[in-house]
Amino acid sequence: MRAQRARIGAAIGAVVFSFLVLTSGFDRMSETREAFERFVPASLQVGAAKRRSATALSEGHYSDAAELARAVVLRDPLDARGLAFFASAQLLAGEADGADRAFEVARDLGHREPLTQIYFLSQSLDRSDFERAAVELDALLRAGRRDAAVAQSYFSLLEQSEAGRRALGERLAQNPRWAEVYLRAQGTGAATLRARANFLARPDSGVEPLGCEATLPMIRELARQNFRREAEGLAARHCDRIARGGELADPQFLLFGDEVAGALGWRRYNTGDVRVTRLAGERARIELENRASVSRPVLAQPIAIAPGKYSITAKVDGPGGDRLMASIACGKPERPRVSRERIDGDGQALDAPVCDDQVLSLWLRPGPGRVVMDSVKLAPLDR
Repeated sequence: MRAQRARIGAAIGAVVFSFLVLTSGFDRMSETREAFERFVPASLQVGAAKRRSATALSEGHYSDAAELARAVVLRDPLDARGLAFFASAQLLAGEADGADRAFEVARDLGHREPLTQIYFLSQSLDRSDFERAAVELDALLRAGRRDAAVAQSYFSLLEQSEAGRRALGERLAQNPRWAEVYLRAQGTGAATLRARANFLARPDSGVEPLGCEATLPMIRELARQNFRREAEGLAARHCDRIARGGELADPQFLLFGDEVAGALGWRRYNTGDVRVTRLAGERARIELENRASVSRPVLAQPIAIAPGKYSITAKVDGPGGDRLMASIACGKPERPRVSRERIDGDGQALDAPVCDDQVLSLWLRPGPGRVVMDSVKLAPLDR
């Protein structure tokens, strides 16, 4: 029981917080001034008692929360939320038997009460009935508000075990309304995003291929955060329309601007005085312009290469190749160091750092005219 309380405490707290945020202030008359209670309809007095019970729950005063929720039930025995508050307070106070009976009655009164759904979801997890838990989680997320942070607390209940992750992945095949929140890990961090991507990319995950439509948001988010290895692994398993390459994706710009096939390739920086355009014609050529007074990034893409020395070269069509520079950094593009080496000549030497979010960026020095290029090559110097 202690493990169950620890597991669902955060989820209950999220629901209670949402209730406190959403509840209107009109019932504060009966909440803050007892003399006004006789002027306030009974239904709003119930609302005030629920608000006070929710506040006590959020502050860890479980006995007070239970007494306030009991007042709600006495005033309105058919109020499923008041009964759920009472049951939650009982559970968190360690009164397991009383909580179970109260949740059973609350479920009979209404199947869409989040606190009640969380309780029976947790019971399914305790029985290791992960398929049932995934069904209950799906119902909970479909019935509740689209709050990404709250949804993540629910996902974490299943993600604590391999079987739970499998059951959750199987629900994704039905393209539920919460799929993008899960796949893009909205409201959580990069570690969760990568862990989900790595799990879904595994052939032994038990999750059937979900297709491009379902996984493209996740692949794009991984690429945006420069996690190339995870993005490629996910694409290989679930979206074969996305092109994958060697050191570079789309080195000849053939897929530049393609939202699906080119998802792991180049992203442009069209900001202010910088313009990046693909020229019309049979050949894939990229035109770069920098009208600023300083060097600016023009193109970047996530990479996943071994640490060490590399050389980058570019085929430039016309003048201006001496204005191009490149760098490899972690997390976000980094301004290149001053070098006399030319990308459009023998190449510029680069150091690839040790990190999981490497990003290669191309920069353009200020100057008149435009620079046109049609290919980029990145290769180890020791080969």
